[in-house]
Amino acid sequence: MTAPREWSIGTHYIRFEQPDTLFIKITGDIGLEEVKQLVEICRELAEKKPFYLITDLAEIGTIPSEARGYASKNIRQEWYLGVAYIGANFVAKAAAKGLALMMYFTGKPSFDLEFVHDENEARAAISRQRLKRATKVA
Repeated sequence: MTAPREWSIGTHYIRFEQPDTLFIKITGDIGLEEVKQLVEICRELAEKKPFYLITDLAEIGTIPSEARGYASKNIRQEWYLGVAYIGANFVAKAAAKGLALMMYFTGKPSFDLEFVHDENEARAAISRQRLKRATKVA
């Protein structure tokens, strides 16, 4: 079994768990340079294969508008098989739903998106998404 890959970007923590799950914990404020680094990690991983994403936002601080704009312009929906957000506040939920809706209307591939309260619920959500994806008829 391969050990997980891990990164630290400022106060934020990222871990890729084999075979296909990226876990991100955002703690405190996150600026443009940190968002750029997170996007680059996602891009690098997605070049190998799409993955499931769990993002813990329970302790998030502020995200400046330029960081949000960079994320919305550079994150690609096809990178993700499914997403679970932990502890997202109203603003984060609205932003994530808006981004997913925009991608849906542009005809890009879709993924399941769930908002949960803790890591156990997030992992259960990803398990459901994985099962749903496995049982889809091609």
